[in-house]
Amino acid sequence: MSNPHEDGLRPEPAPPVRDDPGGVTIPRPKAVDTAFQASVAGAVIGAVATVLTLMLDRETMLVLVRDTLRGAGLPDGEQEVATAIGTFRLAMAFGIAVFLGLSLLFALKMRAGRNWARMVITVLAFIGVVRFLNAMAASGAELGLIWSLAEVAFAVTAVVFMFRPESTAYFAEHRKRQLAKRGRG
Repeated sequence: MSNPHEDGLRPEPAPPVRDDPGGVTIPRPKAVDTAFQASVAGAVIGAVATVLTLMLDRETMLVLVRDTLRGAGLPDGEQEVATAIGTFRLAMAFGIAVFLGLSLLFALKMRAGRNWARMVITVLAFIGVVRFLNAMAASGAELGLIWSLAEVAFAVTAVVFMFRPESTAYFAEHRKRQLAKRGRG
């Protein structure tokens, strides 16, 4: 079998990450940067999908609010629904902001070599795949699921790149240095 890099088109490594005050660096593989970009892209697509398919769709929002009010045993008249829609949108905007913030935090920590963040992103990607497959089985291919497919595709891409051999070596080296700093290595 031939070497895939025989043609001289070897991917350039990403800039190294400074891991300690002594200036010793751990070279970050391009695959980790690609995983970072895919993680952020998936989170942004998920947020945009929520805004477009739920927050801006008045009919969907009305159904959601009426069902919620009825389920809670509250009146669902026009005034109550109008008030609840504003509250729902505000809560959803806050939720989307928190989701994006946490997603970015996990992606940044993963890119910095934190294995726990790699595991969190992997678990979230797995949950996303399961949710997507359940939604597909329940409703067939509808427009809202196209957004979910894109989100899941980016999440799976990130996981694949996070577990490439060069990425795994990067995380292992980072872990080894962290343990050495704490006197455990």
